[in-house]
Amino acid sequence: MPNFFKKNIIFDLDGTLIDSFPGILESLRHAVSVVDPTLDLKGLKNHVGPPLPTMLSRMWPDLPEDVRLMVLSEFRPDYNNRGYLYSVAYPGVTEALNRFRSLGITLFVLTNKPVISTKKILSHLGMEILFKEILSPDSVTPSFSMKSEGALRLIQKHALIAGETLLVGDSPDDLNAAQVAGFTFVEISYGYGNFDETVTDGTRLRLKSPTELAKLID
Repeated sequence: MPNFFKKNIIFDLDGTLIDSFPGILESLRHAVSVVDPTLDLKGLKNHVGPPLPTMLSRMWPDLPEDVRLMVLSEFRPDYNNRGYLYSVAYPGVTEALNRFRSLGITLFVLTNKPVISTKKILSHLGMEILFKEILSPDSVTPSFSMKSEGALRLIQKHALIAGETLLVGDSPDDLNAAQVAGFTFVEISYGYGNFDETVTDGTRLRLKSPTELAKLID
C-alpha cells in the first residue's frame, strides 16, 4: 500500500469509523411499533448512509409523507436517548486514530448525521476528544445539504491545504466532496456505500478492512 501521509485527515462517520446500523435498527423498530407495526424493516442495511429522511423515502417510496414524518418524529428522540448507544467502532479504528494523533496529524469528522447524535456516539466511544472539529449539517449556520459544502467550510475555517489533506469515506457523496475540495480520497469498501469496484486509479485508494486504516501512514 502506498504511503498516504498527510497533515490532515477528514473522516466520514457512519460506515467509516463506526457501524451505526444496530442503533438505527433499534430506534426504527421503536418508531414503527408506535406509528405502524406493519412497516417492513427488511433490507434496511442496504439504505443506511444518506440522511434519515432520504433513507426512509428510498426504503418506503410509496409511504405517505406524513407517515414518514411520524416515523422520524418517533425515531429521533429515541435514537438520541438510547439508540446511539448501540453504535460500535469498527475494529482497529480507535487505535488508528490515536496513532494519527501521536504523529501530529489533525483529524476532523464530516458527516450528514445530526450533531447531537454524532457527538453522543463519539463521546460514548471515547473518540470525540481526538477531533479538532466535528462538522454536521446542523452544527453550522446556514446548514449544508452536501458534504462538498462542508469540506469547503473546513478549508476556509482551518486554512487547510488541499494537497495536505485526505478525505476518507464510504459513499459517492464523500468522493464528490473530496473532488470539489481537491483532497486525496480514500474509499472505504467495508461501509455502506455503493462504489463501482471496477474503478481503480491513483485517487481511489480502497480500504477493504477497518484494520487497514493505520496503514495509510506506514
